[in-house]
Amino acid sequence: MDRIVIAHYAEISLKGGNRRPFTDRLRDRIRQAVNAAGVDAGVGVESHRLVVTPRAGQDHDRALRAVLRVPGVANAALATRTPPELEAIKAAAVAALKSAPPGSFKIETRRADKAFPLTSIQVSQEVGGRCVVETGRPVDVHTPAVAVRVELTRQHAYVSAGTLPGPGGLPVGSTSRLMALLSGGLDSPVAAWLMMRRGARVTGVHFHNRSLQGPAVLEKLEDLCGVLAWASGSMPLAVVPFEACQRAIVATVPETHRMLVYRRAMFRIASRLGYAEGALGYITGDSLGQVASQTAENLRTIHAAADLPVYAPLVGSDKVEIVARARALGTFDISIRPHEDCCSFLVSRHPAVRSSVPQIEAMEAGLDWEALITEAVDKTTRRDILPAPDAL
Repeated sequence: MDRIVIAHYAEISLKGGNRRPFTDRLRDRIRQAVNAAGVDAGVGVESHRLVVTPRAGQDHDRALRAVLRVPGVANAALATRTPPELEAIKAAAVAALKSAPPGSFKIETRRADKAFPLTSIQVSQEVGGRCVVETGRPVDVHTPAVAVRVELTRQHAYVSAGTLPGPGGLPVGSTSRLMALLSGGLDSPVAAWLMMRRGARVTGVHFHNRSLQGPAVLEKLEDLCGVLAWASGSMPLAVVPFEACQRAIVATVPETHRMLVYRRAMFRIASRLGYAEGALGYITGDSLGQVASQTAENLRTIHAAADLPVYAPLVGSDKVEIVARARALGTFDISIRPHEDCCSFLVSRHPAVRSSVPQIEAMEAGLDWEALITEAVDKTTRRDILPAPDAL
C-alpha cells in the first residue's frame, strides 16, 4: 500500500475532446505547487484524477495543502493506493476509518473500471461490513460523520476518508494573461485570485510613491504576490514609480476629481506595460458603490481610459463577502497591515460621485501624458515572486 494525495477536477470534465490540455496544465500547476512546498513527489494523471506520490520520508500533509491551493482542483484527500483487489481495499478502508474522527460512516464507491467483478454497491457493502466488524462504528448512509471513498481503476484502487474542497475553476494558463492593478488593500488581491481561478496568467502592477510610502508597502505587495503565486507557480510583479504623475495631477486637476484622473492614468501606463506583457485585459478590485470613485458614472469614466477590457470580479460583492474571501485565501492579515496609501493625499473630503468622460478630458488637457507615461514605464521594475512557504 502507498500513501498518496489524490485530487479530482470538476469543470475540466466538461471540456470533452479538449480535456487533455487542461489536465496537462493542472498536472504542471500541481507539480509546481508541491515542489514549492518542498515535497519531492511524482505527479500523474489516471482515469480523471491527479495522483501525487511523495517519495519516502516526505510530508504528505504539506503536499495536500499545496494541492488544495491550485485552481482546477475540485477536491483532494490523503489516500491509500492498493491493488484493485477486494481484501486489500477492505484493509485500507479499515485503516482509514480508524484514523478518522469518531462517529458514523458510509462507504462511497466509484468504478472507473467497469470490468471489476463487483458493482459499486456490492463493493460498498463488502467493505462496509468489514469496517463495522473491525471498528464497531455505525453506518449512516444519509448524514455520516465520515465518508470513506473507494475509487477503482484498472491499475489501482484508491481509498480515502475526509475529502477537502479545493478552489475549483480552471488551472492557471488555461486562458490568456491579464494585468492586476494591486493597491495592497483587501480587494485587489482577491480580484486577482478570482481571475487566476478562471485560468488567467496574472501580472501584478503596483503604482508606488516612494516619497510617501517607503519600503513597507513593497514588502506587503511581495507577500501578497507570494500567496497568489501558489495558484500559478510564480507571479510577476511590476512596480511603477508614480510620484511625477501624481504631482502633475495635483497641479492640474481639482481635488474633487483627482482620484478619477489618477485611476485613468493607471490604465494609460498599464496599457504600455500590458503590450510588453502580452496582456489582454486588466483586473481591478472595484465593487459598485463601495467608494465615491466606484459609482457607475465614475467607473464608466475611469474605464474609458483603458485600451483593453477591464475585469472587476468583485463588482457585485459587499465588504463582508470580500473579507471572507480574503481570509480563506490567506491575504487578509497581509492586506490589513498599516501603510501609507500612495493616493491618500489625492482624496478629497467631498469627492465627485458623478462624472462624464468629456468633463474629465477637459480637466486633463494640460497634462503631458506622453512624457508622464514614458517616464513611469522606463523606470518600472519587474520581478517574479515565488510562492511563500509560510502561506501553507
